[in-house]
Amino acid sequence: MAKIRKTSPLEKIPPVLPAIPALKGAAKPSAQEAERLFLEYYCLYRIATTLTEQMEVERTAHEVKKIVRDFFPAQQFCLALLEGKKPELAIHSHFGFTRQQADNARLALNAKNIFGVVMRRRRPVYVSNLKNETAAISYHPGRRHKQGAFLALPLMASSHRAIGVMRLYRNTPDSFSPREIEALKKIAAQTGHVIEKVLLYHETREQSITDELTGAFNRRYFNQRYEAEFMRASRYDRALSVIMLDIDHFKKFNDTNGHLLGDKVLKMVAHVLEESLRKADLLARYGGEEFVIVLPEINKEKGRKVAEKLRRAIERTTFPKGDTQPLGQITVSLGLASFPEDTEHGNTLLALADEALYQAKALGRNQVGIAGNGQASKARSNKAVAPAFATTP
Repeated sequence: MAKIRKTSPLEKIPPVLPAIPALKGAAKPSAQEAERLFLEYYCLYRIATTLTEQMEVERTAHEVKKIVRDFFPAQQFCLALLEGKKPELAIHSHFGFTRQQADNARLALNAKNIFGVVMRRRRPVYVSNLKNETAAISYHPGRRHKQGAFLALPLMASSHRAIGVMRLYRNTPDSFSPREIEALKKIAAQTGHVIEKVLLYHETREQSITDELTGAFNRRYFNQRYEAEFMRASRYDRALSVIMLDIDHFKKFNDTNGHLLGDKVLKMVAHVLEESLRKADLLARYGGEEFVIVLPEINKEKGRKVAEKLRRAIERTTFPKGDTQPLGQITVSLGLASFPEDTEHGNTLLALADEALYQAKALGRNQVGIAGNGQASKARSNKAVAPAFATTP
């Protein structure tokens, strides 16, 4: 009978890797120790490379899952991260759970489950055999296990703040060796540092492209996106509609109720608009109380329906002190222009939408003006609209 050869973890590592420098004067490690160190360096290297690839949390979480599968086999694994401002974790990568258990799980941070315990203590928890564990703590987002080994490690940011938990379960008791636990500690630490950098990158980018008050995109980002969207519509002969939107009598509202309440109304308007639009649509604060919306692949007739839907959504929303307005409530006026029906030039399209907005205001506000329907005043038609981009197709 042929002898079965035990596979070394190193055989799963590709041959091309950066060299690991030897420490000057250090004793030469044994073959087993060298293999362990090389494996650790390789795992840490793989996690670090996710910073230079896509800069996405999901990419890093997926890479950690692959590392655990390859080198630290377990029956269950999950990597969970803080989600928003709520005191709970959401699972970002996993195996050994059903999709329902993982995708719908929201892991509350409290003393009743191991995730809250690890986040609070900011240090690993290892239970060599769940059968002997008497603490009234839940160790699993899914069904409970009566025996086996359990390991949970915090994902730490540089500020000594826990941002998540990495959790492994094996159905064999005492199956995590001290060396494995040490290696997994280093992997968890590397994962925490990398994810922190990815989150910081996206936070910084979001701050640079969004309006601080309303959370909508800012004018600078709109100019960049609008150019790309218009060029794409022109190149592929696809429809594109633009809506200019202005809060009616907003200066009077600020004068009557103060700018703090005015700011609250601006935030609420932006939120209502965002909730009423598709993910593919672009909403930006154009200046003051004016917003601009780009609707890719929406022609003029469909654009009119979208604009009317937005008008009604604002009209039906209860705003603080809305009854102090001349129309008895907070309302908006909108102007719509579409490519290619109205023009084949990007800057002109914005100007026509702006003209249609003035038309809606001139006709009594709280309505939708359509480019080409009626004439705006000569004074208004001579108004210069700041171009979103310098060149037109």
